[in-house]
Amino acid sequence: MNTNRKRISGRLEHLPRGAAIVTDAGDHWVLEGCEPSNDDFGFEVTAEGIVVGFDRLRVEWLGQVPA
Repeated sequence: MNTNRKRISGRLEHLPRGAAIVTDAGDHWVLEGCEPSNDDFGFEVTAEGIVVGFDRLRVEWLGQVPA
């Protein structure tokens, strides 16, 4: 089992370091390996992938959370 796998949910925002998920707890996760649709920014999303740094996630899947 890969302990570096993670599922993160929060608001998708465009930050100076790139696309990131900001969680309800205020954590920022910079997304690598994906180009989110402009339609996704500002909405709640969930991403799954591999942690590749202190606050970076190499995304394997990204989707909007249903309202």
